[in-house]
Amino acid sequence: RESDSGSANLLIGVGERREPLRLLRIPLSVALAVSGAGQILPRCMSEPWTRRELRYPRMPALAKAGGGDPHNTKSWSAGVASSVSCRTMHRLILRGAMLAEAGGLLRADIAIDNERITAIRDGMQDTAAEVVDVAGLVLGPGLVDVHVHGGGGHAFFTRDADRIAQYCDWAPRNGVTSFLISTIGRNAEDTEAILNALQPIIGRPGGAEPLGFHLEGPFINPIRKGAFDPRMLHEPSAEAFDRYQAAAGGHIRQVTLAPELANALPLIRAVAASGAIPAMGHTDGIVGEVVAGFEAGIRHVTHLFNAMRPIHQREGGPAVHAMLEPSVTCELICDGAHVAPELLRLAYKAIGPARVVIVTDNLHLAGTGGLTGSFGGAAVSVEGSKAVREDGTIVGSVATMDQHFRNAMEFLGVDMSIAFRLCSTNPAAIANAAARKGRLAPGFDADIVGFDAQGRVRLTLCRGAVVFDSREQAGG
Repeated sequence: RESDSGSANLLIGVGERREPLRLLRIPLSVALAVSGAGQILPRCMSEPWTRRELRYPRMPALAKAGGGDPHNTKSWSAGVASSVSCRTMHRLILRGAMLAEAGGLLRADIAIDNERITAIRDGMQDTAAEVVDVAGLVLGPGLVDVHVHGGGGHAFFTRDADRIAQYCDWAPRNGVTSFLISTIGRNAEDTEAILNALQPIIGRPGGAEPLGFHLEGPFINPIRKGAFDPRMLHEPSAEAFDRYQAAAGGHIRQVTLAPELANALPLIRAVAASGAIPAMGHTDGIVGEVVAGFEAGIRHVTHLFNAMRPIHQREGGPAVHAMLEPSVTCELICDGAHVAPELLRLAYKAIGPARVVIVTDNLHLAGTGGLTGSFGGAAVSVEGSKAVREDGTIVGSVATMDQHFRNAMEFLGVDMSIAFRLCSTNPAAIANAAARKGRLAPGFDADIVGFDAQGRVRLTLCRGAVVFDSREQAGG
């Protein structure tokens, strides 16, 4: 519809069945994007929006061949409800940034159009763009967490997509702009149901972006099960994985498995053929079994040292061979509790910056200040930066990603540019998002985090939207 001023607008009715519709007038400058399935999503807003809940309808394709009628609301299926709290414009300039580069800090402005970075250079001018002063902050690519089970009170072991949406809104305060949903069900049927229920939220607009799933289990060794209930596990099966991948809509990006188990090698090949990354973890494998797994296609290791056969002077086991295998990346949990800081530094020196991936392994308790909770039906309590069961088994970390970032610099002895590589660039590749995530460069998603001089997250942008700004909260 065209307004009196001549600008084009789109009117959308929002409401529940048998309730009056509320009309939203949205300028076409918002650049509404229609996906292949016809889902209407706002990519950016030309004026501030307040926090609200919108349910985006998924409409039939409008092509004549499809025969869909967009006016027939009975043909609409429910979209994913999302709470969006952000400030963005069609164009944005971050003014006075200091970028963490290998040679030190570089001063530059960052230009953003819709969701993408368009230019990085000093002294840019654009009278049509909103200017955000970021002086005093060091900017880098938003942090990417590929092994996280929840945080802020929101757990991923659920069929409730709203729990994931709430995590998406919470995570940017810790610098996280994208992540993999690490989950598993109580049994095979429950795992399929969880993946099927959560897969529509992949790529959700607003806040941190869910990039896909990390299936930690069920194909792990019960001897090294960690905190998992053994009833959640079953033997490796390529056919079972295919069912899981179908339930996930093809969005499984990483599968943790034990290569020494029967039928593990065909499973590894099936995972790799699907486009996901086979990852070794929760394993009791000896040298020959580990090497066979690498040869079959394992390219990643889940939380190195944790829940795996320990190093022995006459049997290096999975950890040593993972560090020595040049084609394999390795996760390190840098909370200071899962692995001793001196061992983390030794591993980093052996592996190098191109192959280390920092992960949190966060539970829902992370960032809440809570001291007790449950995992897999068992009670857990918080001790420092970790959560443990009554028998002392470590269940997960409660140190948020920004703390892992700071710890990486301290424990590994690296500068900020390397810390961004370990916490953003490398994990983006694991999530199959390296073409648009993990770097500050033209053409990449405008996922940006700003740290102050004390290493605190003060500003976070997700796909061009300012979703967290603690300077505003402090009135500064």
